[in-house]
Amino acid sequence: MSVATASLNDTLPSSIPKLDATGLNWAVFSLRFEDAVQAKGFWGHFSGTTPCPTATIESAPTADELAAIEKWEKDERSARSLLTQKLPDSALMRIRNKPSVKERWEAITTEFTQKGAFAQTELRARFLDMKCPEKGNAREFLDSLRVKREELATVGVEIDTKDYLSTIISSLPISLSNFASNQLAAAKLYHSTKTIDPDVLISLITYVSHIMPFLMEQPDVTKPHTTWAHPGGRNFMICL
Repeated sequence: MSVATASLNDTLPSSIPKLDATGLNWAVFSLRFEDAVQAKGFWGHFSGTTPCPTATIESAPTADELAAIEKWEKDERSARSLLTQKLPDSALMRIRNKPSVKERWEAITTEFTQKGAFAQTELRARFLDMKCPEKGNAREFLDSLRVKREELATVGVEIDTKDYLSTIISSLPISLSNFASNQLAAAKLYHSTKTIDPDVLISLITYVSHIMPFLMEQPDVTKPHTTWAHPGGRNFMICL
C-alpha cells in the first residue's frame, strides 16, 4: 500500500460532520460515520465483530499469526484515529483511558444517544412554539418556518405534515390563523382522508396577508364568502 493510499484510508471525508458537543447532530453523525468507516473496512473494530487474532500456542505464535496480529493492531490504530478526528475535545478527554476502539465507541454512543434525544426534543418544542408577531410580516415568517423545518431534518428532527400544519395555524395572528383553519376544513369536505399540502397553505396565507388590507376596506368583509385566488398560476378556493 502506498503512503498516499494509507493516508487517505486514515482520513474521513469532509461530508462527515464533527460531532456537536451537545449531541444535536448525533443522528446524522452516527449514520454517516458508520457508512464511511464501513467503506474503509474498519467497522468491525467499532462493533467488536473483528477481535484481535490470537495465537494457537500463545508462547509460540507462528509467522502468519504474528502478521495477522500486527495487521489488526495497525487497523485498530487507524480506527482510533478516524474516531478522534470527529469528536469534540471534551468527549475525547472522557474516553482517552479506554483501551479499545470498541469501548470508546460504546461510551460515545451511550453518552450522545441521550444527549441527542434531549437536544432534538428541545429543538422540536421550540419549533412547535414559534410565533409570528401580531404585526409581523407573515410571508417572511412562514418562509423562515419552512427553512427551519428543513434545517431540523438535517440533524434528524422530523416534523411531520400534521404537526407542521398545526404549527402554521397556531403561529399566526388570529385573523390569518382563522383563515388557515378554514382552508383545512374546506379541504376535508372534499377529501375526508387527505389534507392540504403545507406549501399550498403557505402560498394561500401569503396571498391573503398581502390582500387583507384591501379586503378590510370592503363593506361586506364580515360576511362569510368564497373567492378564488391564483398564487403561482394555480386556482385555489379561499373561504373567508
